Amino acid sequence: MTGGAAGAIAYGAALGALSGWGSRLALKKVLNSPDNKFYLVFTAGFFVRLAVLIAAVCMLRHEKGILIISFTGSFILVQMIFEAVRWP
Repeated sequence: MTGGAAGAIAYGAALGALSGWGSRLALKKVLNSPDNKFYLVFTAGFFVRLAVLIAAVCMLRHEKGILIISFTGSFILVQMIFEAVRWP
């Protein structure tokens, strides 16, 4: 990864924004659906986001620890913001 910690934070934030936005759209579509459909999408979304995070960390396994932590922290934080904060 080029760019050091700042690059890791930027890439993590970009991937987190994409992941959080996709999760929000999926959950918004099934919000008024029956409970079993909503929980199915919620659980599937959780595992997809977890798989994306694990895949990204596996690709960074040869980098320094601070880069992995920076990437992971920004990924999770931005993902939660995009999923939880209501956008106009």
